[in-house]
Amino acid sequence: MLDSQLEVARQAKHYLNQIDDSEYQEIAKPYLSGSAGMHMRHIIDHYLALQRGVELGLVDYNKRNRYSNIEKSTEVAFTEWLKIEQWLTSICDSDLNAPVLVISEVSLHKTQTVQVLSSLARELVFVSSHAIHHFSLLSVMQSIKGKTSPENFGVAPATVTFQRAQA
Repeated sequence: MLDSQLEVARQAKHYLNQIDDSEYQEIAKPYLSGSAGMHMRHIIDHYLALQRGVELGLVDYNKRNRYSNIEKSTEVAFTEWLKIEQWLTSICDSDLNAPVLVISEVSLHKTQTVQVLSSLARELVFVSSHAIHHFSLLSVMQSIKGKTSPENFGVAPATVTFQRAQA
């Protein structure tokens, strides 16, 4: 399972190595309302919230680092992914079932948060799935510019398995 988390980090770093900062900051209006950098920062925020939450005993996905340098610089984002990889490699298999309390907002119409009991493993599944779906948007951004993305970038593992079975 931890290897799959490292796959996500490698995909992110590979993507970051293929674009420059101006592309990273560009917003493809009217199609999208955020830049690639904003999406990448959002993904990283979730991993950092999980990492902090494991240390503090409460994962709070509502805390974001909006307008940080992660949104502006591919180099800064790349460095954050290196730190995430270091954290992931420090996790032992025995830690995966450790309980974690998660807090998250759940309503668009009013400020409403819930707290749920989860596990590190379940939350890693969540943040990686969340990352893959945002990678899909990053791939769309590249497509709008007439560029391609790395193979299977933004494609769910179950979809890749299905495609292999069809081949």
